[in-house]
Amino acid sequence: MFKITWDKKNNGVLLTMRSSEETLNVSPRPVFYEELDLLGLEEFWDYPKSEQPLLWACERRYFYKGELVLEARGGNIYDDPQLILTDIGKKLKLEPINIELLCENNETAMFLLEHEALEFINTIYRRYCPNATQKLINDEIDFQQLAENQEKKLKEKHTVIKEDCDSFDIMPLAEAEIKGKQIILNTKIEMFIASFSGGKDSQVVLDLVSRVIPSNDFSVIYSDTGYELPPSLELYEQTKKMYQEQYPDLQFYLSKNHQDVLYYWDKMGSPSRMHRWCCSVMKTAPLYRLLKEIHGSGKQPNVLVFEGVRAEESNRRALYDRIGRGVKHNNVVNARPIFEWNATEIYLYLFTRQLPINKGYRNGLSRVGCSICPYSSSWSECIVEKKYPNNINKFVEQILNSLSNVKDKDVYLKDGKWKLRAGGKALSEEPSRVDFISTNPDFVAILTAPKEDLFQWFNTLGKLQIQSQDKTTISGEIKYNKSVFPFRIVSDEEKNNSTIYFEDIGSEILFQSHLKRVLYKSTYCVHCEACEVECPTGALSVVPFVSIDDKKCIHCRKCLDFTEKGCIAAKSINTPEGGKNMGKFISIDRYAGFGLRKVWLDKFFSNTEGFFESNHGLNPTKQIPPFICWLREAEILNRDDKKISVIGKIMTDNYFSNELIVWEIIWVNLSYNSTIAKWYVENVNWNTRMKKLEQELLLRNSFPQYKERTLRNALEALLNTFKEGPLGNTILLGKHEVENRKTIIVKQPYNNISPVTVAYSLYRYAEQKNRYSLTVSEFYDKNQTEGIYRQFGISRERFEAVLRTLKEDKNQVLNADLNMGLDNINLREDYTSLDIIKMLL
Repeated sequence: MFKITWDKKNNGVLLTMRSSEETLNVSPRPVFYEELDLLGLEEFWDYPKSEQPLLWACERRYFYKGELVLEARGGNIYDDPQLILTDIGKKLKLEPINIELLCENNETAMFLLEHEALEFINTIYRRYCPNATQKLINDEIDFQQLAENQEKKLKEKHTVIKEDCDSFDIMPLAEAEIKGKQIILNTKIEMFIASFSGGKDSQVVLDLVSRVIPSNDFSVIYSDTGYELPPSLELYEQTKKMYQEQYPDLQFYLSKNHQDVLYYWDKMGSPSRMHRWCCSVMKTAPLYRLLKEIHGSGKQPNVLVFEGVRAEESNRRALYDRIGRGVKHNNVVNARPIFEWNATEIYLYLFTRQLPINKGYRNGLSRVGCSICPYSSSWSECIVEKKYPNNINKFVEQILNSLSNVKDKDVYLKDGKWKLRAGGKALSEEPSRVDFISTNPDFVAILTAPKEDLFQWFNTLGKLQIQSQDKTTISGEIKYNKSVFPFRIVSDEEKNNSTIYFEDIGSEILFQSHLKRVLYKSTYCVHCEACEVECPTGALSVVPFVSIDDKKCIHCRKCLDFTEKGCIAAKSINTPEGGKNMGKFISIDRYAGFGLRKVWLDKFFSNTEGFFESNHGLNPTKQIPPFICWLREAEILNRDDKKISVIGKIMTDNYFSNELIVWEIIWVNLSYNSTIAKWYVENVNWNTRMKKLEQELLLRNSFPQYKERTLRNALEALLNTFKEGPLGNTILLGKHEVENRKTIIVKQPYNNISPVTVAYSLYRYAEQKNRYSLTVSEFYDKNQTEGIYRQFGISRERFEAVLRTLKEDKNQVLNADLNMGLDNINLREDYTSLDIIKMLL
């Protein structure tokens, strides 16, 4: 929150509000003798084994009295770092930092900082706790939901405020804060929690919370993930003893998964940056399961968690709000009292309040979370391997054992390549699998050696009814929302599999999506508890086996929607969907969510030669790269540079006189060159009205190998193209309409297509197929995925009329025999699609 400068005289730091040349860009952390010993600096420096820190470090650059004395480079789980001493640092005699003077010099700034945090905690506590503000209005009303509903209507942040005589009102949040109104975010909070991890940030938060909230009105929970370092466990016990001596009624709880962490490594593979299952399985799920047990109702309680998240820790965390509901879990409000604090301020608070410091920090760790992590640095792994080898080596051994096809395993490990795992475990190792044989029009899937009872998971979809059953076949139906879907399951004991049939549900995208998730969960469940804690009614239990109380289940499907594939194990194993040949595609998301906007194209065609050097008004890093991708895929630019193509020059000459024809030609080109446009042409049928979510689910079905965020960005870019130009509004490929306050994407046939575009599309199709004798019928075949009908939805009657017009054209671009039941189209092999554009435009 404050800026930092060196206090060179006293080997300290000073917090200040002023910026100057001396202001540091990185928050310094104190360095203790244990870290110097680990680096081997006893050989170069003379320093005492003191409790007080000896100098400061900005990342891995070390400063004594404000002067750079050392830089440590490299280092990993196998190799020591390289030490580079400056001239000043070649021989040093270090004296401990005067902590009392350090705190005294920063007393005013820290007073302001901590009291702002205390006031924040007090405000949030009183806002959410009915007992703190007498009785609030009506504890059956979810005020947050009321505010969210208003936000959706007016597109502005709203909140509920308390008025006189126990009435309430809803108003914009900014207005409420200006008027000093008492904000009511939710009156249903049943528990207040201080989350404690053994790290410096959570330690500060716990101390701040204990100074504000009565000790009998909140609890402390420590999550033992199975990755914990010894000093973190030691600090938890020390902290528990210290606070309970002061506050005997303060409750401390320890949450832990019922299985050892390596059990899940065996079942789901090692965690990675793409498959970061460990936090959900080893931390979040046990925590919320414990909350349910503490509450005693069998349901997930509504809780408010004070946590030590800080914006400085990562770019991702910097995007968080200081307080938010449903950030990690639907029943949880997350409050972050020290969100804007920097690391230096955290240490100054610990020193000022004389709180114990995790020994991991004294050894040089900047974070003391897990002993190994897909996001940990090589430097962190170097320290952990030296100081806590027993904690990291069991995971290292597991990683090495999984690298059967890697030659130099040590290099692979120390380079951190295991952290980038994208694929799953080999299917040969996993007998359980699900294969999707067909999804349109009939849904057919085969389950082999499923781990859980399919019918238990069927209960989550809707009311289940079994109509007939014999040794091999079960027939029944599922009521999903207001529709009823009959099914048939045929078992084969010899092959240990079952085939599931649902007839004619190709258009039921939402149902298919949830049905697939049910099949994934039945096949791959490892009882990790992650989905159980999503259940708001307590209907779902997964330990020791899956059981769903159909009397409690309200079919909210939160247990299916909380993650991709509805199952963390299925996602991590990442098995492909059988029965599909997805082929190889260029990356589907190349546009960062930006579409090919008409206003951009107007500017470009006004200045094709100097556009990229001109004051075009587009963001050069965020908007220009996706725009270039669109221009290349539209064949307006050459594929390998930013120079305008031959067809691009023709489009330029015709854009402002024949704009609609140019856009039609662009769409033909995109249908061949853009993966997302090609998908839309092939998979979204004419005369459909789909919500964006339905299109996302359809896209996921086609591209199971991509992450949800990647697909969402690609779809957003395509829909933005439709919304911001004539492809959606005039050509009607994806017109945006509002229905019951929801945006609906409407795809309608377009019959006003230009004969130029029809001819161009035919020649592009012929070049793709490498044949110039075509038929009208082949474009309207139900299995056709390319061509003029899939691109524009032109009716057969209109198409034939255009063919007759082109047949009479002076350029004789084609010959069509459409009489006496004939539908032959013969193109000229001496013409190319580019020739057609040159001649007809």
